[in-house]
Amino acid sequence: MSICHVISNTHWDREWRYPFQSYRMDLVDMLDRLLDLMERREDYRAFVLDCQTVLLEDYLEIRPESEGRIRSLAQAGRLKLGPWHTLPDMWCCPGEALVRNLLRGHRVASRFGPVMKVGYTPFSNGQISQLPQIYQGFGIDSCLFYRGVGKHVAKSEFLWEGADGTRIFGFRFGDYARYNHYYLLYRPVLLGRTTRDRDYTWDPEEIPWHVASDQVQDRQYSWLRPAIGLREEMLDTALEEAKRFTVADATTDHLLYMMGHDHSWAVEEELDLIEAAQRHLEDDEIRHSSFEEYLAAFREEAKNLEVLRGEMRHANREGLWTNLFALILSCRLYLKQRNAQICAKVLGTAEPLAAAAWLGGSEYPSKYLDIAWNQILINQAHDAIGGCSVDPVHQAMMVRWQEVETIAEEITRRSMRDLIQRIDGSWLDPTDLQLTVFNPWTRTRSGIFEFTVDLPTVKGAAESQTFTVETLEGHPIPLQILGHFPHMASIEGGYELPMPLCVERVRVALDLCDLPALGHEALRIRPGEKPENLGESLAVGHRALENEFLRVEVNANGTLRLTDKRSGRVLDGLGLFEDTAEFGDPWNRVVPEGDTPILSDGVRAECHPMVGGGALVAALRVNLALDLPLGEVSGQRSTGRSAVPVSLIVRLRRGSPALELTVHLDNRVRDHRLRFLFPTGLSGATHSAAGGQFDVVERLIETPDPTGWKEPPYTTHPMWNFVDVSDGEQGFAVINDGLTEFEVIDDPQRTVAITLLRTFGKFYFERPTPGAQCLGEHTYRFLLVPHAGTWGGADLFGHITDLTVPPPAVLSAPTRGTRPHRESTLSLSNPAVQTSGIKRSEDGESLVIRIWNPMETEQSVTLSTEHRLISAQRLTLEERLIEALDIRGDCRISLTLPPKRIETLALQIAR
Repeated sequence: MSICHVISNTHWDREWRYPFQSYRMDLVDMLDRLLDLMERREDYRAFVLDCQTVLLEDYLEIRPESEGRIRSLAQAGRLKLGPWHTLPDMWCCPGEALVRNLLRGHRVASRFGPVMKVGYTPFSNGQISQLPQIYQGFGIDSCLFYRGVGKHVAKSEFLWEGADGTRIFGFRFGDYARYNHYYLLYRPVLLGRTTRDRDYTWDPEEIPWHVASDQVQDRQYSWLRPAIGLREEMLDTALEEAKRFTVADATTDHLLYMMGHDHSWAVEEELDLIEAAQRHLEDDEIRHSSFEEYLAAFREEAKNLEVLRGEMRHANREGLWTNLFALILSCRLYLKQRNAQICAKVLGTAEPLAAAAWLGGSEYPSKYLDIAWNQILINQAHDAIGGCSVDPVHQAMMVRWQEVETIAEEITRRSMRDLIQRIDGSWLDPTDLQLTVFNPWTRTRSGIFEFTVDLPTVKGAAESQTFTVETLEGHPIPLQILGHFPHMASIEGGYELPMPLCVERVRVALDLCDLPALGHEALRIRPGEKPENLGESLAVGHRALENEFLRVEVNANGTLRLTDKRSGRVLDGLGLFEDTAEFGDPWNRVVPEGDTPILSDGVRAECHPMVGGGALVAALRVNLALDLPLGEVSGQRSTGRSAVPVSLIVRLRRGSPALELTVHLDNRVRDHRLRFLFPTGLSGATHSAAGGQFDVVERLIETPDPTGWKEPPYTTHPMWNFVDVSDGEQGFAVINDGLTEFEVIDDPQRTVAITLLRTFGKFYFERPTPGAQCLGEHTYRFLLVPHAGTWGGADLFGHITDLTVPPPAVLSAPTRGTRPHRESTLSLSNPAVQTSGIKRSEDGESLVIRIWNPMETEQSVTLSTEHRLISAQRLTLEERLIEALDIRGDCRISLTLPPKRIETLALQIAR
């Protein structure tokens, strides 16, 4: 006998086909009627609010008087809330953002009642490898999803083992995905339409209606009197269909019947349907149920489940609506870039410095960070960050990110202000300037970093000033002037009117050594002094750069010839552009038959040394133009063409094994995909390795035979920060700042292809989205890192930090505090162990630091502070206590991280 668990729910895209405010009005209508229904009918047992709590906040902003109604239903266990705040596309977020999403979802849901501890995951185009560990960290032992796993991979139920070995129950929805009940029972029996009825025939009884004038939001037809009612004559056939599509791959007698479609409403007649269905079923039972009830019954029966391991990114070989739709990784890539940059500012700089200032006695900016994170998480919702919504949705996202950037920069500025006030600058002369450089990372940093220094001057001064930078001990800091800029600043404050302040603004590169981990160092600037001569420039003629590790030459076509001086290995043709047609939409790539890639190998490029080049840093500017078709014409690329100007800045720093590239381009054409190619020459490589969410994921370069697949396997894959190719002896990494799609082409060169643009103008039901053409200017940043061995020995995370989280600094007069000029708040001993977040704990009592081990081997690490540790604890991701940790010498704790393990630590530090 089968027991059919009917789950009443909805799937609510906060913004997608329409902007947020349009959908919110629908949400208010839907929730008003749901609350009425649940209060009127106690036998309407449960409703899942799509596992996201942002809907509550959106609703209660309009209906604050309904808060008590929601609390009553939630506490009764009928309205199911959480565990997420928004529904992210997980590949397009840093792992820490996923943890913050669940933390906020739990916090909001618990205001009303219990959190739904079920990993219902009706979002994300595939599931990341660490989701089992993340879910388990919140006390969740299940994941129910459909994109990323197909019938050819496993039965409907299985055990899913994550990257670190954590196991949870996995559930694959069947052919009709998260709405099998909706299509196979609800529509035929209550609406009289079968699954084949996909086109609507005008029915005046239902009174279809539509605004008979232009609308900015293009709202479509709706019904005034939808013909909902029990059609019992269709029940037997519908029940047979529902069971046929659901029971085939089930491993127990318990079947999930999911109701929620996109923006679907609760319907009182569902209860009539369930009651009638039970009358028609002879051997089976059907009940109005909940996820918790279903899972409890499943756990009792489950046995001998197959074990699946790692990420779930399988394309759909057979079946109906369970496609992976992985191409959203390349939709509107400017959104992905902006998201990565904003997350780096918040996680990499603002939060760590706010935590350091809080430990020194400052107020922690929790309310501002709460606002920032809410905006970030809203933008990371799957149809938003996926780039697969209407243009107004994505325009609103850019405004939100601007607000978050302002908050992050203000928090950073004010935290540094508070920290420098505590520094003893008495060792400086009154005529000196104090430059305090901050390192928000948990390991010491060395390298050449760039800063903007203002030298006070008098109005009308024309001659450029000289200056030196020194440590407290008087050791000169090697510096290189990158440019002088006359500037009229102002000085402002609440006690005086804004006044102009004449300064000379200087862009300077400093060669800094051992910046303290999560700390600062105050340096002396002596105006009027002349810096020492550092020797010859890294620029070698007009087309080459060279330092201790690398030599790079610009070829005539603008590609690069890179020599790794340590091994003698030469990589040629790096930075080739490849352009192909794209006539698809956010979810599908459509290329006309016979389309031939357009390559930049035949262009003529101009190359010029950039002003300011010297012994610490030098750069070349390479200008070229891509001659590309204007767009689609009658299913083919147009014969008309336009030049797409490209500027490539090639930069090399002294002592660095990484080559920096910055690409500026002005996209003037439509309907195309543009990629940046790097032939690695590593023909023996079999796998790529790419940064992911708390993981570095290895994937086969060889692609399975796509013959017979409904959705052919993808050759492109997701990345977060980097992709690396290695044959075991030598490797080559491409680090980037926010691009999310790569391919390692299965050719002898093992060419890395990074997608820069995939543009199109069509959307759902062929509606136009001109913004998806991504016309205009775009900027991309890369580091190229040739190395020995595999990625694990190349310090790629150090390079990523240098690219995405440069050390900030404050220029001031000498400060008058009591703290030392050089100080570390927190440091990790093992550079292989990474930090994903530093924040105040949810209860406001401790400093929380989250660390993780990306390696395949166990890693030991010591965490140290220059302050006194009062207590140290291991927490779950939900910030629940696991155990107390031993403190050594009042300032250190040591622990061992198994492979791929995420650890959350709570520290009480003497303030």
